Amino acid sequence: MLDKRTSVIIAIVTAIHALSPLAMQIFVPALPTIRAHFSAELADTQWIISGFSAALALSMLAYGPISDRFGRRRVVLFGLALFCLGSVICYQADSLAMLIIGRVAQAIGVAAGSTMGRAVAADILPPEKLARAVSFMTMALVMGPMLAPVVAGYLVSASGWRSIPLLLGACSALLLLMAIKWMPETHKPHRGKPVAAEENGGVAEVRPSFLAIGFIGHLTILIAVQIGVYGYLSASPYLVIDRLGYEPFQFGYVFIYLTLGYLLGNALSGWGALGSRGLLACGILSYAIGGGLMLGLVINGVVNLYSIVGPAAMLSFANGISQPQCMAAALSAAPTRRGAASSIVGFAQIMAGGVGFQLMGWLPNGTPVPMAALICFCALTGGVGLLLISRRR
Repeated sequence: MLDKRTSVIIAIVTAIHALSPLAMQIFVPALPTIRAHFSAELADTQWIISGFSAALALSMLAYGPISDRFGRRRVVLFGLALFCLGSVICYQADSLAMLIIGRVAQAIGVAAGSTMGRAVAADILPPEKLARAVSFMTMALVMGPMLAPVVAGYLVSASGWRSIPLLLGACSALLLLMAIKWMPETHKPHRGKPVAAEENGGVAEVRPSFLAIGFIGHLTILIAVQIGVYGYLSASPYLVIDRLGYEPFQFGYVFIYLTLGYLLGNALSGWGALGSRGLLACGILSYAIGGGLMLGLVINGVVNLYSIVGPAAMLSFANGISQPQCMAAALSAAPTRRGAASSIVGFAQIMAGGVGFQLMGWLPNGTPVPMAALICFCALTGGVGLLLISRRR
């Protein structure tokens, strides 16, 4: 059991961390409406998500080392304030370019909280509890993004797409006030000489194993899973809304179905009944089955809501397993530089998602075949990462 102070800190950083996937996914049901509003091309509209993802990933690389040097709290407060400003820009946008600029500002701001959430958890939790805590933190994280597309679908239908940045701005302002009041500094910055550890009666510099084969294997799995999942998220609204004729709020319910698979994967990851390698093998197998089933159906002309959405639950299940395991492995690799480790894994995760999302704008559209083929390729790449983990010394 966690003490009251630790529980409050975990709850706050979990809510702040949840703002990142919330801000990314809440715009997905509005993409067709925004595209029509600005008379934009499909590939240009995709930058609303992929531009956000790229800025988020690049910003994560900076925030981790900065927080190792100067502390976590000031980084989080700065990020939330910048996110509020980005939301105002999005709300006032009179062109697609201005909207994308606002989204980039949001991403640079929310990257602080997204990176610090993992680092703060590692600061205040012992290593033996970290993987399970990350699993259950992630379960809490997805509740907002699960409901957000449904709410966004109704907002777009009732009030237009500008109501989305208005909602995001209100949420970020509330979280900023909570962080000011209840979130203390959890990391004492180390200045001057590198942190050292006693070894064999002497002093030795602690070096993070960022190039170890096991670290690279976990990173490969995380990247492969994210590219396929976000490739699906990119193509699915156009397939479901434009091709199959469903309303935006109806597409929002798809996210509830997908999130249930994600939560189930998180629960299995946090249960602890299987080891890390066994869990990752289970996730990659589920990913391959889901992608293969989807590809087989669409190649044979079965293109409906069930053939597009049904197998995707297995992708979400695999994503729910892989994220906590790979994140915990990254943080454990660098006990003296958790901020930097969190930056690396966050950068890889978000950048992979942005690549997958934008990739669907460049591939031939109007058919789900490229999407399903990309997912199958990512399953093979994830298998390579699993092989690297299994063969490490």
